[in-house]
Amino acid sequence: MVLAGFLGLANAQNSSTTEGHVQSATAISRVLGDGRKVETVVLQYDTPIRNKSLSAESFKVEGKDVTRIYANNAPERAEKGKDGQYVIIEVKAEVDLNARPQMPSEADKKKKEERDRMQGGPGLRAGWSTGGNDSYPGNAFVTQTKDIKTSKGKSYKANETQIEATTGQCLVADDFRQEEFVSPYTGQTLPYNIYIPKDYNPAEKYPLVLFIHDAGVASGDVTHTLYKGNGATSWAEPQAQARHKCIVVAPEYPVITVDDNWNYSHHLDATIALLKDLQTRYSIDPKRIYTTGQSMGCMSSIVMMLKEPDLFAAALLVAGKWNPSLMGPLDKQDIWIISCEGDVSSNSLQGQAVELWRSQGSNVTEATWDMTLPQEQLSAEADKMRAKGNHLLFTHLTGGNHRATWFVAYGIAGLQDWLFEQHK
Repeated sequence: MVLAGFLGLANAQNSSTTEGHVQSATAISRVLGDGRKVETVVLQYDTPIRNKSLSAESFKVEGKDVTRIYANNAPERAEKGKDGQYVIIEVKAEVDLNARPQMPSEADKKKKEERDRMQGGPGLRAGWSTGGNDSYPGNAFVTQTKDIKTSKGKSYKANETQIEATTGQCLVADDFRQEEFVSPYTGQTLPYNIYIPKDYNPAEKYPLVLFIHDAGVASGDVTHTLYKGNGATSWAEPQAQARHKCIVVAPEYPVITVDDNWNYSHHLDATIALLKDLQTRYSIDPKRIYTTGQSMGCMSSIVMMLKEPDLFAAALLVAGKWNPSLMGPLDKQDIWIISCEGDVSSNSLQGQAVELWRSQGSNVTEATWDMTLPQEQLSAEADKMRAKGNHLLFTHLTGGNHRATWFVAYGIAGLQDWLFEQHK
């Protein structure tokens, strides 16, 4: 992984990074299913560091488990260390299936009380903001805990000075552009993120994947939908693009787009208009437009599929639900539902929709997967379900909870393969 070109972002941003012999400190992060996490810290020294003087105990990174530390002559990861001006600190970055959202502050609670008072009672309402308070920082704090040596034998003593490594890059997420779309219906602005393949050629036709975030980041910064989980970035990862080159669109909604009382806001009409506008500006295959989303995003996808049954070639519906009695017409669509057993509301209501489809004569492939299995094994399970040949599928993930569904779902290659197989 090449990190060159990002170190300059950290220079002079924090005075502690220029104290002593460290010239810059940069944190490199990646988005996992449960959010953005730092996976590498790069320290640039004023002189080459002796690789053999380093061990995994030479530095500590606050709140993170260090896995490897070595020197290099370039600001990048390497299989083997070598004397060089850069110290590479690799830290553990993995999905925590039990991760919980940030606890609300007193100010957040007061904001919610006021919102509930204006709404006439507690609970989410379509058209209202949630605050978007969760944060997924990309910085890190590093302390040198052991003496290290330069390549010429000079010792740099351990010290208690904490160095802040500022964000140099968030891999893949930084490849998205941020743009705005003005709704033709209300005149309101809808911010969105868009990924265009690096070798985009207007002479080719590209599939498009629409990702819609959950209510937890509604009204947040436009990039929050990229950082909270990998529902958008998973399609733009280099490995995913190598298998299925596509355009990815991820709006950031200023409000709740749907609620648990089956109400929805005009922002979904704006989203449909956005997709149609993008087709006039990019070479998009109209027969391969896909929708996916988690929780609120899943529900939003369902509403748009009901409103525009000829727009999407297929849908990957994660941790959501809709009024089962209204979902009958969707049995003609290509749909894969993913829910955790611990998410009783989603699992139950989507199950009722599945039974409705069966009563209408449709075949539905259904299976239960152990959500703790490695991604490769989950992908193999997806391949088994795909092999059945049905266009309606429902996967139950063992245990888990509402949020854990999307911690797992978007990393499964077999699900992506299924989606891109579908054509109008």
